[in-house]
Amino acid sequence: MRPLINQSEKELVRSLRQGDMKAFDELYYRYLPKLLGFAYNYLSDELEAEETVQVIFIKIWEVRNTLDENRNFKSYLFQSVKNQLLNKLRDQKKNCTIEDIPEKFCVSTENIFEKITYKELEDTAAELIKHLPKAQQKVFVLNKIDGLSPDEIATRLCLSKRTVEHHIYLATKFLKGELIHKTSLYGPLLLFFL
Repeated sequence: MRPLINQSEKELVRSLRQGDMKAFDELYYRYLPKLLGFAYNYLSDELEAEETVQVIFIKIWEVRNTLDENRNFKSYLFQSVKNQLLNKLRDQKKNCTIEDIPEKFCVSTENIFEKITYKELEDTAAELIKHLPKAQQKVFVLNKIDGLSPDEIATRLCLSKRTVEHHIYLATKFLKGELIHKTSLYGPLLLFFL
């Protein structure tokens, strides 16, 4: 039973800062499945993925009194798992030589970093899209995600093409500004998304 299931993330982080184990448990169970999936996606090993996520939650408990309740805790968790994955890759790289690895298993860590970064960018953008005004959100999703042209959107939503283009412009401008402000790692990936 999860007695704090209805509490907001902010309330849970506030309680966690004060050492509330029930708040910690709720945050753990709330985000564990997605974090495990995220780690497994890059490690392809359930035990390693679980170990990676467990390490992060241990660190969260250890630094609980420094957590900022106004910061997006979910993003903080995913960033922590990403950093742990990158550290694990770096450490594995130190322990072996290229000759030890069969060529068919050679994977570029840059590719993995790009995948992790792109996934994080997608998640952040999806959160930001939810904050757009409803009309802008609908037009942006139809254009950028569903691939409809401004003419098709205008017909579907009974709007002028100019209005549709204006919504796309405003939404894109907002998202670019927020993504650039929130993330310094994404750089060129922003060009592909927007």
